[in-house]
This record gives sequence, C-alpha cells and structure tokens, in this order.
Amino acid sequence: MKKAKIYLLIQSVLCVLLAILLACTAIGICREGAARQAENPLEPIYTRDKLAERLAPIAPLFLASLALTAAGLIRGVGEKPAAVRAEKRTEPPRSGKAVGLLRAALLAAALLLILAGIGNGSARDVFYKAARICTECVGLG
Repeated sequence: MKKAKIYLLIQSVLCVLLAILLACTAIGICREGAARQAENPLEPIYTRDKLAERLAPIAPLFLASLALTAAGLIRGVGEKPAAVRAEKRTEPPRSGKAVGLLRAALLAAALLLILAGIGNGSARDVFYKAARICTECVGLG
C-alpha cells in the first residue's frame, strides 16, 4: 500500500472516531443536564465549565487530527498526480515549491487566526452558543 493511501486511511479513521466521541459527549452532556434540571429547574445546567470538563479528554485527539490534516496539506497527500492535473489545464503547471509555500502560508494564517480567536475567548463563546442552540432545538434547553 502506498504511503498516501495509508495516510488517508488513518485520517479517515481518526475523523470517524472523533465524530463518534463528540456525538457521545454531546449525548452525555444532554443527559446529565436533563437529570440536573429535573432536580433543580432553575439551576443553569449548560455552563462553560461543564462543557470544558466533558470535552477535555477529546482535545488531544482533536489536536492530533488537526496536526495530521495540516501535515497532509503541506505534503500534498491526496492530490491527483501532476500528469492528470496538467491534462485539464491550459496554463503551465506551477512548481511544487510555490504550491507548498502557498499552502504553508495559508496554514500559518489560519492557525494564527484560530489562536487569536481562542485567546480572546471567542471559541468558548461560539461553542457555548452552539451547545445552547442545539439543546434548545432538540427541546432539552
């Protein structure tokens, strides 16, 4: 098996595993919140601390998946061979080095913006609002 196929298989398995863990965590948060709300209806049940506590064990897997994706983007894993790409183009193909530098620059910009959002608390707020909307939509919040 080629290295690229192995990489894509590992990335796919990691993505499915992460999705399953996130779904199970969301169900657990909803069940715990419903049980706590039954005991005390006025108590806030979906707090940032509770969400962070439940999502902390999944964070390393998420970061590993993100790093693996970034490594694959930089290396160009999963792209069509140059001969196949060149058939459909009318202009001459770019050099591999220029494409790699462009990918690295875009990845660096994305990471900087993600870190800036985490640093100013936006990521936490977005996740909190998403969890509230999701539980309200289902009828739990």
